[in-house]
Amino acid sequence: MTRSEDILEIQMLAQRYADAVMRHDAEDWSACWAEQGEWYLGMPEPMRGRETIVAAWKAAMSGFPFAVFLVQPGIVEVDGQRGKSRSYVEEILEDNDGNAMRVYGVYDDEVVVEDGAWRFAVRRYNVLFRGAIELVGDKTGYRG
Repeated sequence: MTRSEDILEIQMLAQRYADAVMRHDAEDWSACWAEQGEWYLGMPEPMRGRETIVAAWKAAMSGFPFAVFLVQPGIVEVDGQRGKSRSYVEEILEDNDGNAMRVYGVYDDEVVVEDGAWRFAVRRYNVLFRGAIELVGDKTGYRG
């Protein structure tokens, strides 16, 4: 691949991740992670390993039947089979009790080619803003 193709693939990785969140698709979401991936969510120690990360994500997503996850195409640096990226996200979530919130955050990522595809080796998430909102209207969900 050319550098430009790698950059596009890394940006598409973030888009596939967001798409899987909105569809609550654990299989597609899992495919975004390197086997030995690390996920930092504001705790001192990351979750380590794809299986651990996916299990935690499934448990968390079971509490949010409605989720919108939007990602901005990020800044990407590529160095051979490794890279770094930064992307900003907006989340709109409603939990099982009907409480809704909006979250803005930033992901600082390390990516790697694994099994011929770009995957997240390390994701560091930092919340920029979190606050309660009122969701008024119809929530039909994705019907793809």
